[in-house]
Amino acid sequence: MRAQGMKGRGRRCKNRRFRLFPLKLSLHPLFWLVGAWYCLTGRLFLFLMSCFVALQHECAHAFAAAKLGYKLNRIVLMPFGAVIDGDLRGISLKDEITVAVWGPLCNLLTALFFVALWWLIPDWYAFTDTACYASLAIALVNLLPAYPLDGGRIFRCALTRALARTKPQAEAQRIAERVAKWITFAFVAALVGGFAYGCTRGQVQISLCTFAVFLFTSGLGNHGEDAIYARMDFSTRDGFLRGLEIKRVAVSEKCAIKDVFRHLTRGAYLVLEVYDERENYLFDLSQNEFSEAFLTAQSPYTSIGNLPIAYKKAKKVSKNG
Repeated sequence: MRAQGMKGRGRRCKNRRFRLFPLKLSLHPLFWLVGAWYCLTGRLFLFLMSCFVALQHECAHAFAAAKLGYKLNRIVLMPFGAVIDGDLRGISLKDEITVAVWGPLCNLLTALFFVALWWLIPDWYAFTDTACYASLAIALVNLLPAYPLDGGRIFRCALTRALARTKPQAEAQRIAERVAKWITFAFVAALVGGFAYGCTRGQVQISLCTFAVFLFTSGLGNHGEDAIYARMDFSTRDGFLRGLEIKRVAVSEKCAIKDVFRHLTRGAYLVLEVYDERENYLFDLSQNEFSEAFLTAQSPYTSIGNLPIAYKKAKKVSKNG
């Protein structure tokens, strides 16, 4: 997964897009080339299974991001994986690490599930070994400390947090990004060297070459496209046509936006009763009002009391009182 936490970059990539409601699935040009290679060498099933596992990997990232109020709009399917290259501006370094970890963790759990299945039903090994090894391979590859792989993002965020203890946040982030980029280029050099060495031995490892191209172009980064992550719209105006149960929850004005998400449930309309530190009632905030406020808020960590609508609500209540 590649998701720019602070700069909100997007990958510029001329490719065909297939509409999968509510997502867009984009196929990178190299996808067709590598797919043809695997087809000609009789390993098409392995290639397709790797693509499926990669999609599972990115959906796990999307699930983790949804906990912060971000939804996935598009996935770019690469030759040996998938990419979410989107805008997560406002996300903390700790939460960005959490989002990055979810992808490999999902693949590791999938591989573990198949291993356990073999223990219970050994005869199924021949039908599930490819899925297990593909899940394990994608998980381990993504844990490499090369940006924009998940391991590289985790390393960059962890290094930024460590440097921020003694340096300004902006400087710590620049240093961490520079170190992560040089590590990535070192991996690219190693992959190119391995590819060249294999060619001299008569073993053409096209996977090393394409993976090196992927790391190199991703490490450079591009600008110009809309973000692939977007903030969720929690409004339920259409739900009123069939009726909704009202769910009331009391929260402090210092409650962060992201902590409200856990109270949103399907088929119910949330109404927040906002109180101050002394537990004095301030105002009500409906789900639709909360959704509109979140879409314009600076970040998911903004407290309810700091939302513009909160000031208007409190002023209206005090005026009526």
